[in-house]
Amino acid sequence: MTTFPIHRLLFVFALTIVSLIAPRPDALAKSISVLAVVDGNPITSIDFEERRNFLVKTTGISDTAETKDQIDSDVLQMLIDDMIKIKEGLSLGNNIEAIARQRARELVMQSFSQNGEDPIEVMERLGIDPAVAEEKFLADVLWASTIQSVYAKQFSSTQDEAEKELERIKQNIKKPHADIDEIILLPEPKRSFAETKKLAEQIHAALLKGADFGRIAQQYSASGSSRQGGKLGWVLIDRLPEKVRNVISDAPTGTITAPVEIDGSIAIFRVKSRRVDGNVDPLEAKVTILRLVKPMDMNPENNANIMAARDQLASELESIYTCDDFAKLHNQLGSGINPQFATITLGELPQQLQQIIAPLNTNEKSDVINFVEGLVAFMVCDKALPTVLLPELQDIEVSIRNKYFTTLSARHLSRLRKKAIISYQDEN
Repeated sequence: MTTFPIHRLLFVFALTIVSLIAPRPDALAKSISVLAVVDGNPITSIDFEERRNFLVKTTGISDTAETKDQIDSDVLQMLIDDMIKIKEGLSLGNNIEAIARQRARELVMQSFSQNGEDPIEVMERLGIDPAVAEEKFLADVLWASTIQSVYAKQFSSTQDEAEKELERIKQNIKKPHADIDEIILLPEPKRSFAETKKLAEQIHAALLKGADFGRIAQQYSASGSSRQGGKLGWVLIDRLPEKVRNVISDAPTGTITAPVEIDGSIAIFRVKSRRVDGNVDPLEAKVTILRLVKPMDMNPENNANIMAARDQLASELESIYTCDDFAKLHNQLGSGINPQFATITLGELPQQLQQIIAPLNTNEKSDVINFVEGLVAFMVCDKALPTVLLPELQDIEVSIRNKYFTTLSARHLSRLRKKAIISYQDEN
């Protein structure tokens, strides 16, 4: 028996009641439509618009006339795949939906609090319905359970492999290592390899402008690491495939690599940190940052007022020496933004912010800077450089399981797509 998401049941029920008690206006009839049906379950235009908004707002990809058709196609395919994944995952039984839904809620909170912000506030600011985010993560959680259950034999040796890898790391601790994130793109039923390359270029451009790498990985990446926001972790550079090694070897910390073709996929990497001769990269420092914002009209025509306000704010900041006083001044300026900006590794910050934050020590503040939302300054409340530590065995095993997941997931989803009965509006 198929279990429908509660919001879908309520939506269908509401439509039924409306149709019984009053004729539906033409405008309403046109605004609500069924775009596709997957094994008897409809994907409505409302489902589509909510998921499209979620995708665009969380990834920062360019939503233009040129990219609209591809985004629309990707969103519809994501909704179809999520229906397939949820149906397959629920077939495992054993009260899995309740467990998976709780995990999905946890992942939503984690995803939208990556910079130390309140996740509910972030979603409100982006105009994202938490229920839409939860449904996307529910599909991911159930799919992970499905793959691990169906291919349990392939995953059975991952602990032994992790132990061997840890021993290899110990023996090669002085060799170059890199902490990297990944986004792996595969062609889809309605997205050719050429179109996937074009999408990769759009994603790369968005990342260079400051789009969130982790959220793009969660939405688009076909890798098992997508569930961790694309985190691949520390890798021995010599152990990487040649094509990956070529783009990673000399890439400075903070680099987001151009898309590279690897065995039928397109990959983008972010180099978060590097270690040479066993030494810690300064950009591995963990920092806690406060942000002060003075709201202003930043139109160039207002330049005289901006300059005067910046001088005044800089003067006020001269007497600020603690994070408590910094936060108090921020609150007095009335932006309504949470001053807590992030507790994060320096290498994970966009390069522009790295250049601002990296020279600062604890209780030191930046100059006043022009941002879109107004005049902004940052203060470092804590900064700690870690010692070189070996990765946890559990983390190594997760990385190995993710590698298996990437291949097995694509294979299994392809089979289920062929089995599913899918009809599209434009086929009727």
